[in-house]
Amino acid sequence: MMDKIQRAHIFSSFDALKGFRELLKEEERIVVPKRILSEDDLEILDKKIHQIEKGMTITVIYFDNGDYIKKTGVVSKIRLEERYIQIIKTKILLKNIVDIENDLLENVTYYNF
Repeated sequence: MMDKIQRAHIFSSFDALKGFRELLKEEERIVVPKRILSEDDLEILDKKIHQIEKGMTITVIYFDNGDYIKKTGVVSKIRLEERYIQIIKTKILLKNIVDIENDLLENVTYYNF
């Protein structure tokens, strides 16, 4: 005779379409093309990047796998020669960054005269 736990396993839910729900979610996702920054935007972004220091709390908006992600956290690494910034455990390639926000960063703007 089976105990209650063994009997429950027989009637537990069975996902016959394993992975199907994830596939549907992926199909519903709208992929956005990566925005191409102008030379002026790139210059402003470069100035911001060079002001970042380890331990700063920043907000980075970056492109990843068809989505724009906004991540706020403490900079744990900044490797300009390897072209990435790491916020806590998230490694973000500089080429994917579209904006960086922080009250301590010089408010860099571009004026076209």
